[in-house]
Parts: sequence; structure tokens; C-alpha cells
Amino acid sequence: MLVTSNYKKNDILGIKLSTGEEVVARFDKFDSATNQKTLHIVKPTVLTLNPQNGQAMLIPWLMSLDVHSTDTVTVSQDQIVAMYKPSKGIADVYMKGSTGIAMPDRSDTEKLTGLL
Repeated sequence: MLVTSNYKKNDILGIKLSTGEEVVARFDKFDSATNQKTLHIVKPTVLTLNPQNGQAMLIPWLMSLDVHSTDTVTVSQDQIVAMYKPSKGIADVYMKGSTGIAMPDRSDTEKLTGLL
């Protein structure tokens, strides 16, 4: 059985499923009130390779889900093998792709710090 952690709403997390898929999504909540314990996530994506240039990219996990929707997707906790915080690079790419907000890189941060 899955041991829950201290994830907060809107945390970006990685989920390894029993099917082998690795999903990156925003955490919404755990629901353990029913017999079927579930995890609720928003805008789930999977990592894949771009066939044109071979670079990694995130694509929607569920192709028929409206990419602009903020509705939650429910995953049975029985199907979850592991949950983790993804690397900063993956989290930044996910954030930009799912919200349009680009996280500043180190050089941008250093430029801003120099102005203060």
C-alpha cells in the first residue's frame, strides 16, 4: 500500500505507475475516505522524445483530456509504485508547458540580484 507523504496542493510531482509509465503532474489531494484510495492530479503529462530532434519533451498523458482543463484526474493508489519530486529542469519545463509561466534561470536571477 502507498505511504502518503507531505505533498501540498499544486506541488509538481512525478509518479511511477505499475504499467511503467512515468507521469509528471500537479498534486491536488489524496482521497482515502472510500474503499478505493485515490490520488487526484491536475494536467498529467509523460516524458517522451521529440522525433524531430531527439530531445526530451512532455506531452499530455491522456490525449482526450482538454489541455486547458484544471479538472482533476483520479489515479488509484494501488497502481502507484513510487512518487517523488522531479528534477528542477523537469519541473520548470512542466510549469512552463502547463501554465505558460517560465521560471527564471540562474543567469536571469543573477542579473536581477545585481540590480538590487
